[in-house]
Amino acid sequence: MSAVLFHQHANSHWNWRGPLIRGALRVLHPETLRELDLIRSIELSPEKIRAVQRERLEALLRHAWTETDYYREVLEECGAVRNGRVNLDRFTEIPFLTKKIMREQPERLRARSLPQGRRAFANRSGGSTGQPVDFWQDNVYWDVTIATRSYQFSMAGKELGEREMKVWGSERDLFAGTIGLKAKVENFVYNRRFEQCFHLPEQQILEIIDHINGWKPKLLWCYRDGSYAIAKYINERGIRIHSPAAVVLGGATIYPFMREEIGKAFGATVISAYGSREVGAAASECGPDRGHHVAAQAHVIEAIGEDERPVMEREGELAITPLMNFAMPLIRYRIGDRGRLTDRACPCGRGFPLLDALSGRVMEAMTNSKGEHVDGGFVIYVLTYMAEGGYMSKFQIVQEEDGSITINVVPEPGVTLAEHRTDLNLITDKIQFVMGKDCAVRFCAVPDIPSAASGKYPYVICRKPPLQRS
Repeated sequence: MSAVLFHQHANSHWNWRGPLIRGALRVLHPETLRELDLIRSIELSPEKIRAVQRERLEALLRHAWTETDYYREVLEECGAVRNGRVNLDRFTEIPFLTKKIMREQPERLRARSLPQGRRAFANRSGGSTGQPVDFWQDNVYWDVTIATRSYQFSMAGKELGEREMKVWGSERDLFAGTIGLKAKVENFVYNRRFEQCFHLPEQQILEIIDHINGWKPKLLWCYRDGSYAIAKYINERGIRIHSPAAVVLGGATIYPFMREEIGKAFGATVISAYGSREVGAAASECGPDRGHHVAAQAHVIEAIGEDERPVMEREGELAITPLMNFAMPLIRYRIGDRGRLTDRACPCGRGFPLLDALSGRVMEAMTNSKGEHVDGGFVIYVLTYMAEGGYMSKFQIVQEEDGSITINVVPEPGVTLAEHRTDLNLITDKIQFVMGKDCAVRFCAVPDIPSAASGKYPYVICRKPPLQRS
């Protein structure tokens, strides 16, 4: 019996909620259920996975050529689509899509119409590179993303209906104390509870620990830096905590010392899941040190070498094509992460290709005057959603040695920060909410933000040494 089939039958207890969720999905989100069943039907066959991927890639290219001004021009010029005929052999000749292009040509990238049953909705990247970008997605893309994530969770040992706790965060949760009716309904349907971990004073850490012990989730779905801070707290104090089947981490690259700390705290397998708002659930580990299984039925992932050509078994910049988003096709999108693809097979028996190494962006954590962990992503989140007026081209957060915060801003041409003092004051208030009222926050207009040696500029820099606890 293969490792995959063994895993599927190893959990023998009756999960009564699973069939109810499948029934609800059949009525409310049939595309999610169809996608989940499709993934299950092809998971052991690399040939079937490639066939689905090619069929969907061809459909996406044809739709992009037909419905977008940008891709009509680009795909014709490179020969990937000519007179409506798709030539997948020319796929790697398609020019890369960048955030700069998305920011400059949003209307030319957006589809004029969608296939029947698809509805478009607006979204925005988290701005982890300091350059938030707006884009459009559709409901089928979202349903497929949910199915993919559900399958990835099943690889970690949790099936539909079993308890999961999402230890994540959002600005609205932190300041309003609620995650909204829609999210509450979704959490109820999927048997999920939610905890915020952007701001972690000791009381919040203790509450999260108490809720985990009380509810005993089958799986923890955690933001990397928040779960690391919680794990350190648990280990330093020898706290006993419920051990789930797995802790699935997202939000940033998972470093070995973090995996070790979190695994020790929870007594569980620690798994990395890779994705973003732009591309959804792109890849996930089935176990530590096995590589990330690429969700190839819904994505094409390439590693791009120094010569701008795809490479295997060597690290390169990742270009990702989400196959199911027809609202704004993102074809060969340079997401800003680095990784290495491999031809090797995973011992679990699944046939999905492997992203063997993932060396993405680094986000440093900050500490406030109380010594509490504050995720740098919180400040990025505030900046992204409070500065939607389009006056910031790039930004970078620096916590200085004295604990103050400097936010370097590259304004859009013709814009001065003085024009937006009201927004900057509001951003300052929100930062001081978690960093402390005595935390000085200054905004500095700069002509550019220099790149690091890796080719990307650091978007969060922490110069303040952490407080030493007695």
